[in-house]
Amino acid sequence: MNPPMRSVGWFALAVLALGACAHSQSAAAPAYGAVMADVGRRFEVLGRALAAGRVELAEYELGELEETFSEALPHAAPPKEGHPEVLPELERDYLARTLPALRRALAAKEPATRAGGFSAAAEACNACHQASGHGFIEISGVPGHAVPSTEPVVPAP
Repeated sequence: MNPPMRSVGWFALAVLALGACAHSQSAAAPAYGAVMADVGRRFEVLGRALAAGRVELAEYELGELEETFSEALPHAAPPKEGHPEVLPELERDYLARTLPALRRALAAKEPATRAGGFSAAAEACNACHQASGHGFIEISGVPGHAVPSTEPVVPAP
């Protein structure tokens, strides 16, 4: 015995509605701050790995950063505060210049070269934060320090 058409219609409508809800949730862009929090965590682990002499782990985290900058950040919903209009160009520059320079530094045998590459990448982070109106988010250029820096601010003399 076939179910009444009315029941089939309601069932089909319910399936379509659930599918639409699932699609709209999966299509929602991640918040920019959430993606950047992941970037900060990975940059901190990269620095801690360098400080511990675990270059392979640092290189892995760098690969994850490259992936985040190429795949996640371009699709993230921009922040509502500051100057989000500057972010796309700064992201592209970080991906095209800063991360490859850091990769070259990590490939060097000298710990000082590796630390210098890390410091240069942190400087680029801070320049982006300044330009986008988030200068209060400071990244230490010293491998192994917390990201972002939460050190006390020393008042100017």
